Amino acid sequence: MGRLIICVVLLTSQLQIQAQTALSYDQARQAVLTAEEELMTGGHTYLNTQEAKVDDIFMEYKLGELAQGYRNADQNAAALHFFKAKPLIDRSAIFRFLQKMPKGAVLHLHNTASVSSKWVVDDLSYMPGLLRCTTATGRSVLTFRRTPKEHRCQSQYVLVSDERRNSLDRKIYDRNFERLINLYTPVPELEYPTITHVWDRFQDMFDTLNDALTYLPAFRAYHWQMLEELYNDNVMYAEIRTSCKMIYDASGRTFPRERTIRELYAINEKFVKLHPDFLGFKIIMAVYRGFKVDRLNNLLEEFKALHQAWPDFLVGFDLVGQEDKGKPLYSLLPVLRDLPPTSRLFLHGGETNWFGASTDINLLDALLLNTTRIGHGYALAKHPILMNAVKSRRIAVELNPISNQVLHLVWDMRNHPGAQYLALDVPVVICNDDPGFWNAKGLSYDFYYAIMSLAPNNAGLKVLKALVWNSVRYSTLTEEEQTKAFKILELSWSRFTDNVLNGRVF
Repeated sequence: MGRLIICVVLLTSQLQIQAQTALSYDQARQAVLTAEEELMTGGHTYLNTQEAKVDDIFMEYKLGELAQGYRNADQNAAALHFFKAKPLIDRSAIFRFLQKMPKGAVLHLHNTASVSSKWVVDDLSYMPGLLRCTTATGRSVLTFRRTPKEHRCQSQYVLVSDERRNSLDRKIYDRNFERLINLYTPVPELEYPTITHVWDRFQDMFDTLNDALTYLPAFRAYHWQMLEELYNDNVMYAEIRTSCKMIYDASGRTFPRERTIRELYAINEKFVKLHPDFLGFKIIMAVYRGFKVDRLNNLLEEFKALHQAWPDFLVGFDLVGQEDKGKPLYSLLPVLRDLPPTSRLFLHGGETNWFGASTDINLLDALLLNTTRIGHGYALAKHPILMNAVKSRRIAVELNPISNQVLHLVWDMRNHPGAQYLALDVPVVICNDDPGFWNAKGLSYDFYYAIMSLAPNNAGLKVLKALVWNSVRYSTLTEEEQTKAFKILELSWSRFTDNVLNGRVF
């Protein structure tokens, strides 16, 4: 309470501060800095003796890296666009630390962009029978269907294996193939000059890949790889957005969505058996927000039936696609209000730079609809009443730093509103959204920006630990599952700090 009084009187004059607090200038100054530190995420997180030593080591590397970036702006990864920063991040000691650090759960990840593009090229594109065609707009479409259902292609379907064999250089062909499903460019400011340019290309990549990923062998291999990449990056649990598209097999048979859920469940069960320290994943059905209301109603009816059959696995519903161009949540109230009581909403909201538009007002409707978490919440900082409601109701904001940067909301990550959310201890979880589409893998790259750009310079292990624990706390894991998760997390965290102190991380 005393520090709060000091902070208030700081708004007056130094003489008043000294008179009302009987503190020196330096004491008043330090009291405010301490109060700010206690207010932010991690402010009340406890570090034991071992963790405090790890924090000292971490901060030495962090401050050294920030100082280098301060001296040379071209080397300041914390301020650079990810496409320009990635080579620096890959060489960073902080990044190596974050890769080894247990990161808990990822709670906002779209399945069809969850796997590294390199794996898609090296494995999926070499699967026998993959076909490619080109639409009138120049977009490629990939499929394994013997009789493709795609009628928008102007070119004939050709086997990818034939194209590769007939190319002058297989490596060049593979590099060009990867560009079909990877936004990376060394000059993002030139190739994507506006948000429209980057979103059009981004959504084209889903259209390129979607049908190939619903081929049963590809579906199984892809989702197994998704789990491998999360597990290898020390993520222990995931909640995946998926449209639950109908899958097909080599004979051309198409199966209902229930089979899609069953396949995902089987992959989950098998992976958890082989990796007992991994808690698996649950799914959130996410459908395109631009669909007509009648179609959304039909999809919601399917969701209800599927949720009834798989209530502990298919846990909720969301709308996806460019929020600025999609239907406002307010126009979809009749659809979204009619959910079964055992299911939940996990609504994208405020993924925009607009202020006072239908897109950022989606945040209000998301809260009135009792969303369990908010996807992105980028515009939340512009709405103090809503931000206070999010904080008081403990509704976590799913921060996706790299996604927001690549998709044109912010260039210098230090200006991301997530910094304000951390400063005010708004509930946040660090997520990766669509890492495969921008040359990333796992969750560590987003954690890098969280601690190096969004958090203050002097923030270390307390903030990281709070974010990791938040990821389990704000998940849909049951009380029993959370108890198990925290036990595993405590053990892996202790093992990690031991490794740091024994020189096996840096």
